[in-house]
Amino acid sequence: MSQEQKRNYIISIVAIALVAGGIFYYQKKNQNSAVPEKQDTAGGEARTIDENKAPTPEFESTDTVAPSPSVSDNTAKFNTAMTNARTAFGKGEYPKAIGYYDEALLYSKVDTVYSGLFTVYGAQGEWEKARASLDSAIALNPLYTEYWKWKLTVLDGKTSSSFQDLQKVYEEGLLKGDKRTRVNLVTHFASIAEGNAQKSEAIALWEYAKQLYPQNGVIYQAEIDRLREKI
Repeated sequence: MSQEQKRNYIISIVAIALVAGGIFYYQKKNQNSAVPEKQDTAGGEARTIDENKAPTPEFESTDTVAPSPSVSDNTAKFNTAMTNARTAFGKGEYPKAIGYYDEALLYSKVDTVYSGLFTVYGAQGEWEKARASLDSAIALNPLYTEYWKWKLTVLDGKTSSSFQDLQKVYEEGLLKGDKRTRVNLVTHFASIAEGNAQKSEAIALWEYAKQLYPQNGVIYQAEIDRLREKI
């Protein structure tokens, strides 16, 4: 993967993260299982469209009694801060966006606030802070596959991490992430492996993807055949 491709890919990750931070309610664990991403392999690089939704803060009361005024007030303040953060980000007012996200953390320390901070810091090119924010999001919600994909993309494109370092993160994501969307992480890492001149590893990953989700077997096999021609 060229530096230009990596740069464009990271920009797309930041854009996706902004959308992810804009939803206010978590999906329940027992919702429909996420399906693998559709693959567009034109140009030799796997492009993905992930259908699983970003996790978002949940404030529903499990009691039949109405929530206390203080709880309702905190919920409203949290939602306002998140809305203001997204608005400020959209205007390019990054310091203001960070301030609003920090304000939201006063009312609820949920992963989507940290993913929002990741978005802003990434847009500013402050990748150390972006990585720290993303790590906080992962710590709160390690099941969300997209976070692991974002982390791998940033480590690959914005740090001097070795391929072995990337493998460790990938393996951790496989262990801790949602098994229903595991194939999405596998195909993502297959593209990273190819970009790091690890074609044999990439082939093995596409083979694994075929096992996980045979419905996309034809697409995954096309990637395998393409890579084998390059070896």
